[in-house]
Amino acid sequence: MSDHNARVSDVISGRALDAAATQIFANIADGVVLTDENRRIIFTNEATDQMFGYGEAELVGQSTSTLYANSDEFAVQGAKRFNPTASDDHQTYVTRYRRKDGTVFDGETTGGPIHEPGTGRVLYLGIVRDVTTRLSAETVLNQLHRVTSDRSLEFDARRTEILRLGCRHFGLPIGIVSHIDGDRYEVLEAIHPEDAIPPGATFELGETYCCHTLAADQPIGFHHAGRSEIRDHPCYKGFQLESYLGSPITVDGELYGTLNFSSPAPTRPFNRQDLELIGLFAQWLGHELAREADLQALQAAQLLLRRAATTDELTGLANRRLLGDRLQAERQRMNRYGGSFAVALVDFDHFKKLNDQYGHATGDAALVEFAGIAKKLLRAVDTAGRWGGEEFLILLPNTTMEGALTIAQRLADRIGEATLETDGGESVALSVSIGVTISSGEEAIETVIARADEALYTAKSDGRGCVRWLGGNPSVPLGTLRTTAG
Repeated sequence: MSDHNARVSDVISGRALDAAATQIFANIADGVVLTDENRRIIFTNEATDQMFGYGEAELVGQSTSTLYANSDEFAVQGAKRFNPTASDDHQTYVTRYRRKDGTVFDGETTGGPIHEPGTGRVLYLGIVRDVTTRLSAETVLNQLHRVTSDRSLEFDARRTEILRLGCRHFGLPIGIVSHIDGDRYEVLEAIHPEDAIPPGATFELGETYCCHTLAADQPIGFHHAGRSEIRDHPCYKGFQLESYLGSPITVDGELYGTLNFSSPAPTRPFNRQDLELIGLFAQWLGHELAREADLQALQAAQLLLRRAATTDELTGLANRRLLGDRLQAERQRMNRYGGSFAVALVDFDHFKKLNDQYGHATGDAALVEFAGIAKKLLRAVDTAGRWGGEEFLILLPNTTMEGALTIAQRLADRIGEATLETDGGESVALSVSIGVTISSGEEAIETVIARADEALYTAKSDGRGCVRWLGGNPSVPLGTLRTTAG
């Protein structure tokens, strides 16, 4: 028996605790406090002294009010449990206690009166367990559940909230989600008090504490690096980070990166609960990254399907289906708001001869050349698409006839300036004929297309390689339009 325990045995009169019982209390992990009938401490075990930050036997003789964070709580517990009439059936409750240094913690306590056999003397026994970490973990798990189940937040927003949650819970101001590829460590997102770690920053993996996390293949922590085996690590020498807590992130069983928190100041030693908790955070990130990858793959596949349904495979322009939808939508818009839209039909001249003489590959190259020129010349609101074979349709919203003819002529000129190189090394000149019309939206789309087609026929009849228009007046050359308009 230690000197402390011997003194305690001397203090307790009437052998309420004999030497064996005192020894048992001294060696259990929870704090044990025994008081007299006035709630003055007559015994504390070593666990109590460490929990509250006092030296051996330093608490003996003091009132238990010294241990409470709130004097009102001291009175409340006295009225409920620590009085001669209280039940011997001791109940467990949680209250706030204060250490010698002034810090406060949550203590799960079982206590009440004990009656000394034979004398009727009443003593009070309290058994205390520090549950601050456990309660904090329960709180953070509830918060984690709220964040991860909130589908109103995008993945990036949920990831940010998890970093903030970890920084608060672990008391470490720096939080990082990284992606690791070989020896390359890339910061995907970081929380830093001075915003000193931008996303996209890269480091050699060996220069980060995370290399130890990957070597361990499990969550690890260092609470005081300068006094640990990693004090010579480049990360400590370069950044003076004293405390670190990190966990690997895996996606579908493969290493993706790490989740880690750190601080330039030492912290309390990390316990098993800390390691389990950061492991849980990292596990959720891995599941969400996998889910996000699956979602992105699905969206990409859906986009490809939509493009396949509305895009011409050869030229990348709109197909006939999409053109029809856009024409109907523009017609309805003009009916509602007024104005006019223009339609141009474009047809390659002598296209069959081009295919027969130089091959279909050259013909396809001509169509692709047109698509490239059209994409550069047209406005963002315009739609160019393959109407059929070597024929293209261009929809020009909110456009006058003169504006449409200007665009059509520029397109015809650029096609005429372009040349193709055949597989045999020959240069082939290109030309197109274009028919243009406008509509206010009051007539059927079929009527508008028929009028543009008639203008295109006129352009072909007039020798090809030119632009003609039709829209309530006879078809005339563009130059004549400019003369009469100006």
